[in-house]
Amino acid sequence: MKRESANQTFSMKTAILAIVLCPCLMAAQPHLLAAGTIEPAYGPPLTAAQVVSRMVETNRLRREVLRGYTSVRNYSLELRGLIHLRASMEVKMTYHSGVKQFTIISQSGSAYVRNHVFKRLLEAENQASQRDESRQVAITPENYDFELAGYERDGDGHNYILKVTPKVKRKFLFQGFIWVNDQNFAIVRIEGQPARMLSWWTPKVNFVYRYKRVGDFWLPALNETVTNVRIFGRSLLTIQYKDYNVTDALDIKSVVPLKPVSNDRTPVVLVPPSPARE
Repeated sequence: MKRESANQTFSMKTAILAIVLCPCLMAAQPHLLAAGTIEPAYGPPLTAAQVVSRMVETNRLRREVLRGYTSVRNYSLELRGLIHLRASMEVKMTYHSGVKQFTIISQSGSAYVRNHVFKRLLEAENQASQRDESRQVAITPENYDFELAGYERDGDGHNYILKVTPKVKRKFLFQGFIWVNDQNFAIVRIEGQPARMLSWWTPKVNFVYRYKRVGDFWLPALNETVTNVRIFGRSLLTIQYKDYNVTDALDIKSVVPLKPVSNDRTPVVLVPPSPARE
């Protein structure tokens, strides 16, 4: 009886840890666009290669200009199925010159989730932000192939939709789609799945990152990840970002803005990307 209980406890812990084996991909079941729901848009004036080149340069300039900021994050995880676990944690993040520091403000719920999931997420984020690791996970032509999948309009203008395929199925990489704003070439949304199956325990993981404009910068707004966990059910990990305060930044006006090479936008009807097959 004790052995059976111990095995169940081990399996539960293994399943929970599997949820965060790739913690840089923390976000939700993709809300991919349904066919037939897009209104007539405009043809993209740039090619995929041009968009990616400007996006990479924009990211480089943002790292150069944005030197320090703080924010508050709300982490929430719920596992429903054979077992039911729930936990939450509020964290203050301080960023300066590439270094992130985390301070726990409050926490509640399952102590195991708080200590072995949320804290591992923070540790993994620090690891991924290190210079060598950051180059290996960056959304660049060195790590990914890009294909233009569409061009759509939203509240902030027009966005290029690029299909992203990793060149190597490496830790922290993903496959899916990115939305790139056509005025400042910032990534405003990411949807997809990890490049490789995280664990036997987690055969399916879907995520969404959403970004919002904070002054002159696009910063994370909401990450959601839905994970199917064998035997135990389904988990939902949510991270909400709020209370941004830019503490150190160069004058953005000193950076020459990037502009599209053409204003010729012929009306077309776009076919949205299809959701990943079950």
